[in-house]
Amino acid sequence: MIKRYSAICLILCICFSLDAQKKPRKKDIIPIENLLSIDAYTQAIGQLTILQRKYPDDGHLHLLKGICYLNIDYKTDAAIVSLEKAVDELGMYSERNDHAIEANYHLAQAYHLTNRFEDALQILSTLSDTVPKNRTNIHSQIDLYIGYCKNAIELTSQPVDFRITNLGQAINSEYDEHSPVISGNEDLLMFTSNRLKRSKKQKNTILPPEDIYTSSWREGSWLPSVTANSNLNTDRYDATCSLSSDGKTLIIYRNQGNGDLFISQMDKEWSEPKRLPKPINSPYEESHASLSLDGNTIVFTSDRPNGIGQKDMYLSKKLPDGTWGKAQLFPESVNTQLNEESPFLSYDGNTLFFASEGHSSMGGFDIFKSEKLENGQWSKAQNIGYPINTPGDDLFYIPTLDGQRVYFASERPGGYGRSDIYIIEYPVYDERSLAVVAGYLFTIDGLPSSDSEISIHYKESNAHIGTYKPQRNTGKYTMILPTGVVYQMTIKTPGKTTINRVIEIPYQENYRSKTGATFLDPMVIK
Repeated sequence: MIKRYSAICLILCICFSLDAQKKPRKKDIIPIENLLSIDAYTQAIGQLTILQRKYPDDGHLHLLKGICYLNIDYKTDAAIVSLEKAVDELGMYSERNDHAIEANYHLAQAYHLTNRFEDALQILSTLSDTVPKNRTNIHSQIDLYIGYCKNAIELTSQPVDFRITNLGQAINSEYDEHSPVISGNEDLLMFTSNRLKRSKKQKNTILPPEDIYTSSWREGSWLPSVTANSNLNTDRYDATCSLSSDGKTLIIYRNQGNGDLFISQMDKEWSEPKRLPKPINSPYEESHASLSLDGNTIVFTSDRPNGIGQKDMYLSKKLPDGTWGKAQLFPESVNTQLNEESPFLSYDGNTLFFASEGHSSMGGFDIFKSEKLENGQWSKAQNIGYPINTPGDDLFYIPTLDGQRVYFASERPGGYGRSDIYIIEYPVYDERSLAVVAGYLFTIDGLPSSDSEISIHYKESNAHIGTYKPQRNTGKYTMILPTGVVYQMTIKTPGKTTINRVIEIPYQENYRSKTGATFLDPMVIK
């Protein structure tokens, strides 16, 4: 699964052409670099602080301390202090070593993370003009962050209207919580966390592998989350990916080698997960997936070869014999040369939400959406906007059935620690305001009218919205329709009387409340 966001991209080799009389010795620096290589940033800061007492003006030591702070939660301001000192000592560029380039590059990263996009852009532009053009690896990193800053400036100038709420301590902890999945009626939430468990075998200094947790909505609040049953969790990495609308089918990720996708069914408790077959799983890593509402389409991510970039998204449809069809690679309007992650296929199957480091990201992973066009192609990915997206990593975007709320994971100030799970609520008059409309169709004998077909049109313009079929075993149909609109509903059944009915879906008065489907009266087909 995805590790927490690291602001550091060490693009340069550290050189040691140092004057032993005025600079720290190489043997003093190597232990600190070793600590950085194992992400022991707090310990490295301790050793750097001791060394700085002897060499208080050494730019390289300030650079290393800035790198450490950039990798510690909520220490970006401290990183800026150290990196600004490093830049003061090292300047912009030196042919003798690359410390000056590193210091400026990481300072630009720190400015970017604290929304100082113009300051970051100024440094990066100067670096781009100063660093020799034949150093292509450095320029590719500089160009990436220049793009991040320009995108961020544009997106922050047009913020999205929404309300965001942290789900609180019943769900979140000081550790990572991510990959939320939610049932259709929002009474079951499952997610992934690497929080410490109460076990004498575990050392508090080492985070355990990720496990799956669950919480239920009761009387207006979430119950304290608990670990899922032992069938879902192992002593390795287990993570949530997709939950069916009825809360009975769960796709999870397990790292048992390269990383594969598994499926589990709920029957009193979650069954032992079974590995999904080819062409979904492969000898490479498949890290996330999303099932369509009817369970016949799956979208997943994989780093298998012959893709467009590093990790790409694929789609597979279930064939009549129950097997999965050939994995279809999403086009360049969706996939990029960088990583794509955490896809979510909307309940009508026409909108794909996903996280990407490419496209018009304002930094790290941003959430994007692509619409399925009438010709079957997918539209160019669109950034869903700021402040949902931030300069850090934003992933795992899961809209509810009615589209008015979104569960997602993000690292942002004011959280409980690292990545937390939040809920986004859009205003009632927002274009995303949708309603879940359901009902039942029966024959005159009281059996499900499974042969019926429901057609929905706008009453005013007669434009066609969609065609729906009732479930074969229950006669229940489900439609997701924009609110504040009057519709013409036509029900046709072979050899039976056609039913015409006008339905109106009003705006909800309180978009903050979780609501179930709007049920129409059961209808008998004569």
